Amino acid sequence: MLLISRVAPGKPELHHCSDMPDQERLRLHGRGTQTPIRELTVSQPTTVEFEFAIGEKEVVSGGRLMIVWRWPFDWSDLQAEDPGRDGYMRTEFVPRDADAGELVSLETDYKWIAGIEPWHHMITVKVTQGTLGPEDSVKIACGETERGPGGWCAPTCAARRARFLMLIDHEGNGKRIRLVDSPSFRVLPDKAIRLVAFAPSDAIAGEPFEVTVRSEDRWGNPTSPVSPTSLVLPDGATVERLNTDEADPPIEKFEVTSMSAGDIQCTTACGEQLVASTNRVRVHNELPPQQLFWGDVHSGQTEIGCGSSSLAEHYIFGRNCAGLQFITHQANDHYVTLDEWNHTREVTDGLYLPGVYVPFLGCEWSALTKDGGDRNVFYLEDEPRLRRSDRFFVESEPDPEPDVRTGAEFVEAFSDLNVLVNIHVGGRMTNLEWHAPKIEKLCEIHSTHGTSEWFVHDVLNRGYRVGITAGTDGVMGRPGACHPGRRLIRNLRNGLTAVYAKELTRESLWEAFQARRCYATSGERIRLWFEVNGAAMGSEIQTNSRPQVAFDVEGTAAIERVELLRGTEVVHAWQVAEHATTDDGLLLRVLWGGTERRGTARLQRVQWDGALSIVNGDLELVEAVNVQSFADRVEAVCKDRIEWSNATAGNATGIVVRVRGDEATALSFDSEHARFQVNLNEVRDNDHAVDAGGVGRFVKIGPAPQTDGPWKCQASWIDANPPTGVVPYWLRVTQVDQAMAWSSPVYVGHARRA
Repeated sequence: MLLISRVAPGKPELHHCSDMPDQERLRLHGRGTQTPIRELTVSQPTTVEFEFAIGEKEVVSGGRLMIVWRWPFDWSDLQAEDPGRDGYMRTEFVPRDADAGELVSLETDYKWIAGIEPWHHMITVKVTQGTLGPEDSVKIACGETERGPGGWCAPTCAARRARFLMLIDHEGNGKRIRLVDSPSFRVLPDKAIRLVAFAPSDAIAGEPFEVTVRSEDRWGNPTSPVSPTSLVLPDGATVERLNTDEADPPIEKFEVTSMSAGDIQCTTACGEQLVASTNRVRVHNELPPQQLFWGDVHSGQTEIGCGSSSLAEHYIFGRNCAGLQFITHQANDHYVTLDEWNHTREVTDGLYLPGVYVPFLGCEWSALTKDGGDRNVFYLEDEPRLRRSDRFFVESEPDPEPDVRTGAEFVEAFSDLNVLVNIHVGGRMTNLEWHAPKIEKLCEIHSTHGTSEWFVHDVLNRGYRVGITAGTDGVMGRPGACHPGRRLIRNLRNGLTAVYAKELTRESLWEAFQARRCYATSGERIRLWFEVNGAAMGSEIQTNSRPQVAFDVEGTAAIERVELLRGTEVVHAWQVAEHATTDDGLLLRVLWGGTERRGTARLQRVQWDGALSIVNGDLELVEAVNVQSFADRVEAVCKDRIEWSNATAGNATGIVVRVRGDEATALSFDSEHARFQVNLNEVRDNDHAVDAGGVGRFVKIGPAPQTDGPWKCQASWIDANPPTGVVPYWLRVTQVDQAMAWSSPVYVGHARRA
């Protein structure tokens, strides 16, 4: 069937002219061309020139010429005011007849988000006076460099296929015609600046397991290693390098065999500068009853939806580059045609390999928040029907399956299906007024949108019983290994979901998710076990005794603290990391973080442009903490002042500084969200915390923790005064690098006080 047009409710309609031959489209509507591009490197400054040659149909006053590109491609901002600044757009009208008397005036505008789904970024040239006739042309140069530094910086996400669409709205009535496409081009990664290494969490003595090494550029794209990496093994282990010469994106893989049981860790190096260690692998003499698997139940979208890459490329990236063991693709359902849904079914089933990789069929039900909000739906078995919240498209033969448009309709239509639902914040936050407890077993706490503990608190306060997940919710084609780029559309690096299951099959993982035997991390492979009275995370239990919680954590860096939450309240905490010591001054850590407001990535983002200065002392920058994007900046501008520009979205970030001073020394923190001064003696041994408004916004100055402290923590605790009713007990783990993990709750019912 043919796709006739794309149109969101109340928005202009984009006509694809699928039933019109290219020559006819060229004759009637004209031609759109651009500077020939074969490939660009991410963030490369360039100049792109576009030209509209008008066809037989005129563009009258009020009409528009448009250039649009898809949501993931975060080209730098454009402007038409100052030729001396970066991103300058120059527009030129070239009449067919230079002697023609009619005056034509044009107005050029750039919007980083506009109403064309899913090509959200848009340049518009509006005809404000006169008429564009046949063979007239309009040229737009983006990144004009003739009178200034200029340049238009390419997207930060590497992609096999990037393109611009050129559109024409002849009468300015919202009917936008897609001109014949120019060829796509490739966006290449930059050179490698870091390594990432990972391995499965469980292995068997004497049997090989894979270690994957990913070289990344400054924006987080997988790229070719500077030179072949080497792998340093613990005693009693052997290694064989696997052939990955044809891998795209590039990766390196090793087959490692440990001959004895125990926890092992491998270290990889590329030259002298790039070094990384894997997560710890627990080697068993025989398979445990439940193994720990890593994946993403909200991996995001592809060219099916508002993302980049094909569905097969998306799945293969997750498996090969990110080491995901399970995944579900979650395109906004209102974008997905029946042909695309059938393609999703076919590709998802074709890449399922029990014991190796488990893709689940899925799609995001994507109503506006007021009508129900986003809900990730995934299926155990094949499902030919797609029950959408809406359709942002018109087909020649519409899918006859009725739409399910509201939260109430969703609960009625889906509750008795063999599906699982992951509720989350995302682009259209789940409206918790509607809830289907039989299927809505999972709740997302972290994604590239932000760390959203406030959302989980709202869920638990309503008495809903959910397991905790984290994922990507990305559009850049990097499930399980995504970065926020310029923060045009996302804020943080992705999270991961861990699940304890008998084996790596759809049925076994499904049972584990139904039991909520899962937990979330901010992207690191932190190993976590949590139980109450011997019942695993996710369980529901009844007891008249005092609940005894127990946990076992093994981090990917030194553990700072472990906190036990009862509902939304921290009732006990274990401080694991001790204060760092030095013979030269005092090591302090300054953290800031939190969320601006509840909602999408844009609403959650807090822009922290600020400075730390010192009076009567010396101030030295030691390191930045948990910086999420290359766009973030931290620098010592002079001996008594450090400045930064970065953003948070529920997470914490900051700096470690060395301070030399005495009782007269004071530190001043200055930002839009908090301004205060603190004496050095006040923060030598304790944190000084400031409430900075928003949703959990804060600033904290205090002793820096040791970075070489324990990576493991095991403890138990008895709640001597449990409340009556059903209470969720769950765990929050924070490492010194501010990586985090959250267990699913154990829901403990108390008939009476112990």
